[in-house]
Amino acid sequence: MKNIFGLLITAAAFTFYSCSEDVENLSDTDAIDIAIEDASLESTSTELMEDIDEVADYATSSFGNSGGRILFGGGKRFGDCAEITEDEATSTKTIDFGDEGCIGRDGRVRTGKIIIVHEGERDVPGFKRTITLEDFSVDTIQIEGVRIMTYVSGTDTEKEYNATLTGGKMTFPDGQIATRESTRTRIASFDEDGEKTQVARYGSANGINRDGLTYDNVVDEATPILSLSTCREEGFFAPVSGILSINIEGESEKVIDYGDGTCDNLVTITQDGVSEEVEIDPKQRRKKRSRRRG
Repeated sequence: MKNIFGLLITAAAFTFYSCSEDVENLSDTDAIDIAIEDASLESTSTELMEDIDEVADYATSSFGNSGGRILFGGGKRFGDCAEITEDEATSTKTIDFGDEGCIGRDGRVRTGKIIIVHEGERDVPGFKRTITLEDFSVDTIQIEGVRIMTYVSGTDTEKEYNATLTGGKMTFPDGQIATRESTRTRIASFDEDGEKTQVARYGSANGINRDGLTYDNVVDEATPILSLSTCREEGFFAPVSGILSINIEGESEKVIDYGDGTCDNLVTITQDGVSEEVEIDPKQRRKKRSRRRG
């Protein structure tokens, strides 16, 4: 476990434009809160999509085998409280977590439906699955959007997809909204039993954050964001390694380093030449602190 250092960043290190486009200097406390908020939102966005992708992975692996409505075992994480309805005529599977909430073995509460439509032959390049969400939420965060996964290549132990998200939207319990569009490469690794062990992702995303500010980010292929299934099972939902560069309206670039592979929620943030390590909140449990605006 890495040590957490105090975030001693000068007011000039973190600035953004106010409504009148004047530069407003922030206090150290505000700088800490903003850095944690931005990094936390990035991890939340990434990991909620991974949660959806993992459900789709399990559904795809059992496609054609359910023969109607069955309990969804969902491997080690989702438990058996969800149900699958399969329509072989339309190559569609619906994963229904119910309206009251389905608590998975990972402790996360899911509600609503994930609808998956398959096109083409599984594990053949060009195979595509389109994922849509119906009243779907994870831990009280409602998620919307259309996710398209196109199979590129792979083996029994590693599969590469091109993954896009359009119309992505997260609505938080306090009513605030963040939007997202993304295009990324997703490489999932599996053990000999077919259980997913890790996922690496790289590419770009853009949208509007919870403060109403536009953003865009990039993850380079050389430093992909990596998530480990074992860490998620232990309750650590942040990626364990990889580097993300994020540009937010009116602010200088932030670079988020997710670490050395250790299961924790610690990241190193670099902005304006200052690097500090902070603890982020991928599950968005902290009370949000709004940016001061002019």
